[in-house]
Amino acid sequence: MRRGYRPALLWFALPPAAGLTAAVVYVASGRLEAALTRGPGPLDLFVWLVLLAALLVPPVYGYREARGLARTAERSADAAQRRAERAALEKLNRLLLEKAQMDVILQHMADGILLVDQHRRIVLVNPAAERMLGVAPHEALGRDHLEVTHHFDLDERMARVLATGEPETLEIRRAHPEEQILEARLNLAVSGGERSVLVMLRDITRSRQLEQMRTEFVSNVTHELRTPLTSIQGFAETLLEGALDEPETARHFVEIMLRESRHLGALIDELLDLSRVESGRFRMQRRPTAPGDLIATTVARLAQKAERAGLTLSADVPEGLPLVNGDPDRLVQVLSNLVENAIKYTPAGGRVSLSARHEDGRVLMAVTDTGVGIPRADLGRIFERFYRVDKARTRATGGTGLGLAIAKHIVEAHGGTIAVESEVGKGSTFTVSLPAMSGPE
Repeated sequence: MRRGYRPALLWFALPPAAGLTAAVVYVASGRLEAALTRGPGPLDLFVWLVLLAALLVPPVYGYREARGLARTAERSADAAQRRAERAALEKLNRLLLEKAQMDVILQHMADGILLVDQHRRIVLVNPAAERMLGVAPHEALGRDHLEVTHHFDLDERMARVLATGEPETLEIRRAHPEEQILEARLNLAVSGGERSVLVMLRDITRSRQLEQMRTEFVSNVTHELRTPLTSIQGFAETLLEGALDEPETARHFVEIMLRESRHLGALIDELLDLSRVESGRFRMQRRPTAPGDLIATTVARLAQKAERAGLTLSADVPEGLPLVNGDPDRLVQVLSNLVENAIKYTPAGGRVSLSARHEDGRVLMAVTDTGVGIPRADLGRIFERFYRVDKARTRATGGTGLGLAIAKHIVEAHGGTIAVESEVGKGSTFTVSLPAMSGPE
């Protein structure tokens, strides 16, 4: 460790004291007077030189000491400056690291973040907020938030937060380019005396859709259960009130009650199937299965039903198709549901055909009909639970509105997809796509 500067006080005090003592002795001895009278001798010159040296030592040493002090002070200043620079650099590095970490967090947050100053200008926005608000990167910065959000209620809430400091929450509904519901949470942010509003945006569109679907599902289930029960109850009351005495009427009523009870049983079975499929408790016995066997089983099961409806049911399966790894019973259930729907919605004299082909490592099985078709507006919802294009006709033919939803879940559980193409008045084609196994059947 470098030692600090310590001035030698004796070098300042001793030479002048010794010189003063020698001068007093010299004057007292009378030599000074004699030297002034006769002229100085060698001893006098020596004494004068000693006295001069005694007077010069403190200034010379003082200069040396001053230079030492200056160098020490300079070194101390340099060291202090280096320490200050290191501290400033460390602080700057910490700030840069914190900023980088904050940027990474903001960049990858699923929630949108907006910081709006007291003049309503956007001073910070992350990519999630840009996506939610439909603006290009960095396009929102510096702009009035109304030019980006187009929401006056949000502006009023911001003013309230700036005035009271209390947090606010509201929903922002956007219709363009598609329906979107954003939950906005507003909080006051104060930095350097400047008051701003921190807005956190969360896309709750899917959550609201699920809530609506759940509400509709409960409503539909209630309605679907009530309809056959009301019918059974009404006919039972009519029978008890005297219709039992009329055999033909009673038989007709009992047949209707039987049909409604079967519909009720089918609905309950399909509800249980749907619940098991959606909860992952749907057991499947997978094994290598030939697409041709699936189609042949389906045709054999529904040939008589198609004949009674006055329809032609046919199959076109080429040889050499690869196998699929699936549960044959469940896949036949899917194809049967598609064929039954085709039979229900195809007028007498029409055709329903099943076909299969191999394409890009997948086996495609299609059910095509020449029926009434499905309006384009309904195609996107055709696989929803209880969704019906023609509610009256579906109920009259005994449909539950759950078959396509169950079929979609079964196909997806096999790693496949199901799609529909349709044109009103010309018919529909439902295509099931499943991964193909290597090797022909």
